[in-house]
Amino acid sequence: MKASQVDIDVDSVMIRCTARDLKANFGWLLSEMRALAKQLRAEERDVLRVIMNHTGVALTVRAVFPQFTREGEAHRTLRRLRAGKFIRPTKTGRWEPDEPIEPTPFARMMWDRMGEERIFTPHAKPKSPSTSTRTPAPKSAVTWDNLLERIHERKKQPE
Repeated sequence: MKASQVDIDVDSVMIRCTARDLKANFGWLLSEMRALAKQLRAEERDVLRVIMNHTGVALTVRAVFPQFTREGEAHRTLRRLRAGKFIRPTKTGRWEPDEPIEPTPFARMMWDRMGEERIFTPHAKPKSPSTSTRTPAPKSAVTWDNLLERIHERKKQPE
């Protein structure tokens, strides 16, 4: 394994990821969160803030929404927050009055490291790459004439 890779045990399968893989996946999840975040009403964002800032035993649906009914407004709010990868029902996978509400691991990580404002603020447009950050042009194809040269180049590169 190269230093720029990490092995992650997911469901008893070791998945080797590069920094590029992790950036792509985290970036995609964050863009999903932000796409929904900009559509949340102020009171839905307040509910999310209560859930994310709560410590101790998980809040139940009833604790957050005392008058909860399925297909009601509170249920739609929970569904939206779930669709945005912020929360999930812990035990049954269904929103019921006694169901604990759990922040997703990704939402917890982003909330703790980025903060609420950065999650709810669209990211800045990337700057055009400078000459120092551009990807170098691809090398010519390996041929019998340059094979040994390429092997020596690979040996010089750190793992």
